[in-house]
Amino acid sequence: MVEVVEVTARQEKAIAALINETTVARAARTSGIGLRTLHRWLVHDPDFRAAYRSARREAFGQAVALTQRYAPLAVTTLAQILSDPSAPHTARVSAAAAILRFGRDGIELDDLADRVEALERAQREGSNA
Repeated sequence: MVEVVEVTARQEKAIAALINETTVARAARTSGIGLRTLHRWLVHDPDFRAAYRSARREAFGQAVALTQRYAPLAVTTLAQILSDPSAPHTARVSAAAAILRFGRDGIELDDLADRVEALERAQREGSNA
C-alpha cells in the first residue's frame, strides 16, 4: 500500500531537484531552497521524507521499465557478439558470460516466484481452515 502524504509546493520543487541533481547542495541551489532548510526537511520532516522516498521509487521504476524495453536489443547484441568469429575473444567470452548469468538469474527468479506463491497458497489455506 502506497502512503499518500501532503507536502508544500516548495517541498515538491525541492523533491524534484533532489531527484534530478547529483548532490543535496545542487538541489538546494536549483530549487531555491536553503541548504539548511533542505537538510532539516530530510532529517526531521517525516512527510517530506516519505514523499521523497515515493518520488525516488517512481523514478527508479521508470528507469527499470526503460531497461526492460531495451532488454531484447541487449540480448540480440550479446548473441551477435558471441556468434561473430571476428570479434575479439574477450568480447565473446564476456557476451557468453552475460548470457549465462542472465539465464541463471531468470531461472532463480522463476524458482523464487514459485516458492513465494506456494507459501502464500499455504498461508491462505491455513487461515481458511
